[in-house]
Amino acid sequence: MKQVFELGETAQSDIRGSSLTAYALSPIKWLNDIVDAAKKRHYFAQFAYQTILPSGTKDVVIPYRTIYKDNSTYSIDTSERTSADVTWTTLDNLDGVTITPAIRLAGVAITNHAIRTNALDLMARAKEELVYAIGDKVDVEVRDALVSSSNNASNSARGAQYIMGGNATAGSEIAAGDTFNIDFVAEAKRLLQSTTQTYYNAETSTQSTSSVSGGKNPWMNEPGSPFVLVIPPEVEEIFLKDSQFVNAAEYGSDKIIHNGEIGEYLGIKIIVSPNCKAVASGGSFIDGETGEYSVAMFRCVMFKANTAVALAWGLKPKLTVFEYPNRAEQRIMLETAYAASAIHKDAIVYIDVAQA
Repeated sequence: MKQVFELGETAQSDIRGSSLTAYALSPIKWLNDIVDAAKKRHYFAQFAYQTILPSGTKDVVIPYRTIYKDNSTYSIDTSERTSADVTWTTLDNLDGVTITPAIRLAGVAITNHAIRTNALDLMARAKEELVYAIGDKVDVEVRDALVSSSNNASNSARGAQYIMGGNATAGSEIAAGDTFNIDFVAEAKRLLQSTTQTYYNAETSTQSTSSVSGGKNPWMNEPGSPFVLVIPPEVEEIFLKDSQFVNAAEYGSDKIIHNGEIGEYLGIKIIVSPNCKAVASGGSFIDGETGEYSVAMFRCVMFKANTAVALAWGLKPKLTVFEYPNRAEQRIMLETAYAASAIHKDAIVYIDVAQA
């Protein structure tokens, strides 16, 4: 442990020759800014349902309604009840997701000698690095909760649906040239809105219609909970070169513009994120199959904001700055606790495409 710790210390030789613009911020002022700055790195997390656990609690349970019972699943009598009771329907469509925030710690130790002999504000620089790192990690973990194959629909369970590039129906069939097609936006929107639950069968590499009771939720694209499509920069280029998008995209000046947003298409917010899931050629399948991709691929994802995934904070990012006299150094520690989990898995559509 001693060896690892020493490797993490910052000495004068580690920062000699570096350059940055320093900002004089008090610890209390910086604590306020660090939360805001971390959020600015959120591409996926900005559309997650977020909650903060009160002090003294370890877990949070997020209740949700699995699906509304419609006229085909609710017992509705059509005649006056004179000799028989009303037909009672069992209320069995409520559930909950348990989330346990996990501790995340990061820190920087800088020797007093390094601070004293450098013209730059090394502590400010260290704070910026910690902000960037934790914001990026939160975003990736929310992404992972969204794109996990454990969210997949099945013949008996609601869940995420699939679109694949070209004629592919499985990860094993994705080949060079099976790239993103802008028409996938309309297809994914239809899958979210439809009550028909399709599912991908990894064993047979086919797409089928699920027989899940009640079908899937007919999600709607609403102002407070819009449909969001997250794509990597490489797919953004396809959008920007497509006249369908260029002519129809809306950049509404009076709307909230989210980080990475390049506009709206068919009412869908298009978000560009370098954190989109990417797998290199030879990487393991992420669709539930066993095997490896023959080409590099991306997993784009369309989902309903504030519905598909949740982010629970046990502790919002907290900054502590303190002296460590035994080593004549200053230390900055960032402490937080959080976890992400999918909630309504049928509010997710995966779009798996080749990178080129």
